[in-house]
Amino acid sequence: MKARTRASRLDPSERRARLLAHALGVFGRRGLAAGRHAEIARESGVAVSTVFVYFPTRAELVGAVLDEVEQFYVGMVERVLALELPAPRVLLALATAFADSVDEHPEYARLWLEWSAAIRDEVWPRFIAFQDRLTARVARIVERGKSEGTVAASVDAEEDARVIVAAAPVVAQMKFSGRSPEQVARFLRTVVETTLGPLGAERPR
Repeated sequence: MKARTRASRLDPSERRARLLAHALGVFGRRGLAAGRHAEIARESGVAVSTVFVYFPTRAELVGAVLDEVEQFYVGMVERVLALELPAPRVLLALATAFADSVDEHPEYARLWLEWSAAIRDEVWPRFIAFQDRLTARVARIVERGKSEGTVAASVDAEEDARVIVAAAPVVAQMKFSGRSPEQVARFLRTVVETTLGPLGAERPR
C-alpha cells in the first residue's frame, strides 16, 4: 500500500488559505450541502483532523467558504468601480468583469447561484446582507452618474442598482449554458441601457 505523501509544513495562515482554496473547489462541484471535511482533506493531501483544526465544525467551514465568495465579489466591484469613466461605462465594465469571472473562476459563480437560491437555509439572511452590500456600492456609482450628468436625474439609484446586481445570476446561467460571447455582451449592454439609458449618450446633460 502506497504511503500518503506528508504535507509540507506551512505557516498556519498559508495552510488555512490552501485548505480554503480546496474547499471552494469541493463546494463548487458538490454544492454547499454536500461538501465535507474528508473530501477537502483528500484533495489537500492532509489528514481529516487537520481540516478540523482550521474549520472545527461544518458551519464554520461553510461560513469560511461564503466569506471567500463575498470577498471575491466585493473586491471585484470595488476595483472596477474605481475606474475613471462615465458611470454607465463603469457599470458595463463591472458587468463584463463578472461575466469574465464565470469563465476564470467558475466555482465562485456556482456558489453564488446556489447561495442566491438557498431561501430556506440558515445562510439566506447572510446572502441578503451580501447582496445589499453590492447594491449599495453600485448605487453610489449611479448617484455619481446623476451628479456628473451622465445618468438622468429621475433615475432611482437604489432600484436600478438592484436590477444590475440581480442580473448577475442570469449572466452566470447564460455562461454555464453555453451562450455565445456575443449573446452575453448584448445582454449586459441591454441591462445597463435599460436602467441608465443608451450608452454613447452619456455626455453631461
